[in-house]
Amino acid sequence: MKYIEININCSAERYSGGIIIIPTRHRAALIRDFGKPLTIEEVPTPAPKDAEVLVKVISAGICHSDIHLWAGDYRPVGVPKTLPWILSHEITGVVVAKGDKVPETIKVGDRVLVYPWGFAEEDERTLSGYTQLARKRARLSIDIPGGLQEYLLVQHYRYIVNIDGLEDPQAVAPLACAGLTTYNAVKKIKPYVGPDEHVLVVGLGGLGTYAVQWIRALLPHANLLVADIRDEAIEFVSKLVKIDAAVNPVKEDPVKTITEITKGEGVKAVIDLVGLSQTIGTYLKTLTTLGVYAMVGLMSYEASIPVPHVIRNEIKIFGVYTGSLGDQHEVIKHARKGSINYVKAISKRFRFEEKEVNEAIKSVAEAKHLGRVIVVL
Repeated sequence: MKYIEININCSAERYSGGIIIIPTRHRAALIRDFGKPLTIEEVPTPAPKDAEVLVKVISAGICHSDIHLWAGDYRPVGVPKTLPWILSHEITGVVVAKGDKVPETIKVGDRVLVYPWGFAEEDERTLSGYTQLARKRARLSIDIPGGLQEYLLVQHYRYIVNIDGLEDPQAVAPLACAGLTTYNAVKKIKPYVGPDEHVLVVGLGGLGTYAVQWIRALLPHANLLVADIRDEAIEFVSKLVKIDAAVNPVKEDPVKTITEITKGEGVKAVIDLVGLSQTIGTYLKTLTTLGVYAMVGLMSYEASIPVPHVIRNEIKIFGVYTGSLGDQHEVIKHARKGSINYVKAISKRFRFEEKEVNEAIKSVAEAKHLGRVIVVL
């Protein structure tokens, strides 16, 4: 095995009592053919320069957008992919090398989460704080290769978020997407929800596991309703936070049931983590006057809405796309305070072996696991 020569500007710092040795090649899980099993192969290990940071990956989360990319359906992310490709934008790791323009506050040996929603150049959106909405984006696993590999080159140190001191750095990884996106969604609906008003979360998969916790943390005086077609998913989130009422639309008319639960008032906010035409068309009808509907899920590409209900009640509909870099730092601060239980949100940890990596992909594609799944390197 050959190793990168260590120099003073790169990684000549001591870590755990010794000099870090970085191999010139490392293992990565590659998509060679869309929809086919990933293969673990050796790829070159990049040496960081300027503002770049090299991270040795601790864990990589599997998101449903990874499944779209793996299947060759790039419509949800809007970027065609060339093969081979590397998935995963939910990454934690250890800083092992850095370019000469990286400040001393970022040290080799730091445990970090990588903010994945970067940009290729600044513009009025990024300067206004909407870093995830840049005109020229550099998003992990979408625009640039992801973190399902042993070493990840981070394009700029601004995307490094320190997680030293958090009890389980492996479990932190999904806070870069599932935790971040739902945090942004709850922040967006918060100004519209008063004490004792009702908030409905639709879809209790990986994102729903975090959404219910953020509602309890940021809207403690709201009534929390949930809807999912799986009783086991409702049971899973009920172990994390107090759920005031639950609806299974397979077993009951959700609009009628929610109307009864809210005593005819309706809900003030809906966070739709599914995004099917059916969920949008159905749960918009549950909103009360001046209610808000946050669209997060990407399971459909178009939908019909109950236009008279939306207009007569001045309902607001808005999209939620991940979260900003500022939001990411807030999420980690909340994790440090114990606002959410990010450890119990993880239901399965797969090893970085070809068989298990493909089991992880399959489990998310087929919704086999509750909560979130990660690959541990």
